[in-house]
Parts: sequence; structure tokens; C-alpha cells
Amino acid sequence: MEPIVKHIDAKTIIGVTLRTSNERESHPDTASIPIMWRNFFEYNVMAGIPNQLDPMSVYGVYSNYESNEMGEYDLLIGLESGATQKPANFNIVNIVEGNYLVFPVLEASPDGIKDTWAGVEGYFDTVDTHKRSFTSDFELYQGRSDISIYISII
Repeated sequence: MEPIVKHIDAKTIIGVTLRTSNERESHPDTASIPIMWRNFFEYNVMAGIPNQLDPMSVYGVYSNYESNEMGEYDLLIGLESGATQKPANFNIVNIVEGNYLVFPVLEASPDGIKDTWAGVEGYFDTVDTHKRSFTSDFELYQGRSDISIYISII
């Protein structure tokens, strides 16, 4: 499926963060993202996030890119919040206002998400129409089967 361009307003997301790289995540013995997602739900991290605007929409926000998809980046898993200050034990990231390419995840599973990310990388390797900005990208989970990946573009 061809991605669509969508304008996204700035959003404040509060949650838990890790710093990683695609290189680390490509090896099962060093991958930390699957553990982070499991812990987010298993320990009901959402319950502690203040001023939740939509508890049914969970974000995985990629930001603070070292360079591009080859460097390190931060991943914050959390919820959109109306809080204006960083709460204890949580981090804040802002989704940057702008245009995003939206890639729907066709199979709501870890493999489906990985396949969609592979499609994202392949898209930018073959199409010159859009260029990634590497400001903030995010996965948006709206229920178990409605998942999309949003890539910020210039």
C-alpha cells in the first residue's frame, strides 16, 4: 500500500524511554524494544501517566536521532498528555508539527510491524518524492489491530 501524507499537530507524549540503534535491535541478544513494550503493558505503565488525553491511543515515538536510521535514537512509549511538566519516573517527548508519511501496518503483530518498517526503509531507498526529516517519527496503536507508522518528512 502506498503511504499517504498527513499533517500532524504537535503533541506531548509522556512515557518511558530507552536509547538504542537499529544495529542493536537487529540482534535478539541485544534487542531491548520488545522487552520495553512487554514491560509497558505488563506493569500497566499507562496508569501512572498524568493528564491523559486519549488512553486508547498508545504511541511509540522515535526521536533525538544521532544522524539517520543508522545512528542511535530514543524511543519513548507512552500516551498523549496535557501535562506541562515532566512527572516523576517518566519522560516527555514532543511530536513535531508537520507533514508525515503514514504507513499502515497490514498485520497487527510484531512481524507485521517489522515488515512495515522494512517497507519504510525500502520506500525511501527507491522514492525521491519525499525525504525523511529525522525529527520525530512514531508508531500509533489505536486498538489491537489499528496500527500505523508515521514518518516525518521535509
